[in-house]
Amino acid sequence: PSEGSVPFPKCERCGMQTEIGALYGGHRHTHLCREGWVRKKQHEAAEAARVALRKTFTAYGEDLERVEVFKYLGRLLAYDDNDSQAMRSNLKKARKSWARVSRVLRAENAAPKVCGVFYKATVQAVLLFGSETWKLSPLSLKSLEGFHIRAARRMAGMQPARNPDGTWTYPNSKDVLKAVGLKTIGEYIGVRRETIARFIVDRPIFALCRVGERRRGSATRTFWWEQPLTLDDPEALPDRDEDEGDEN
Repeated sequence: PSEGSVPFPKCERCGMQTEIGALYGGHRHTHLCREGWVRKKQHEAAEAARVALRKTFTAYGEDLERVEVFKYLGRLLAYDDNDSQAMRSNLKKARKSWARVSRVLRAENAAPKVCGVFYKATVQAVLLFGSETWKLSPLSLKSLEGFHIRAARRMAGMQPARNPDGTWTYPNSKDVLKAVGLKTIGEYIGVRRETIARFIVDRPIFALCRVGERRRGSATRTFWWEQPLTLDDPEALPDRDEDEGDEN
């Protein structure tokens, strides 16, 4: 900046310098801010992975083999403490489960809310396995919500309509969920976290974790019990098919 000028403040969300009026007005709701926010999160994840790769573990003086992902009690655990691979694995299994269940429901011509009950008992149980301690990025949560909404549309019979100009009109996601008696994925994960939190909150080790200090040089991260589950976006529920794959 020139001599005597005052630099624009940085947006706490995306890190971009912008005018004060835009910063406290509509900047946070712009596509530019959302893209900057995603890039910022991706950079933080890459930096955390780089730090994790420098760490080594030994047993009896010998270096232990390093693996990127391993399965423990049916759940994928990553070396960089990233739960995206576990989420994608669950999503792949849930798609297969939904493909089988949806055929039966369609053949029986079941009511939307009856379909919702079967969906929660079978498909959602697979989709959210181990999600109590997931640390999800906004994009990962949006992928889960996208699959959830598309399945709800199919159960409710509220599919998107193609307009004469080639565009598509999608039904409101809240109306779709209400029709089948479902809630958002964020709410279901929140209930699961509350259940496990009640189980461990009175244990002495939890108090030690809360007051413990981070090791010097370790990455500063939000603990899973502190992480918000709502998307920091005015459109929390996706109304379009934004992730790959089809539920059919």
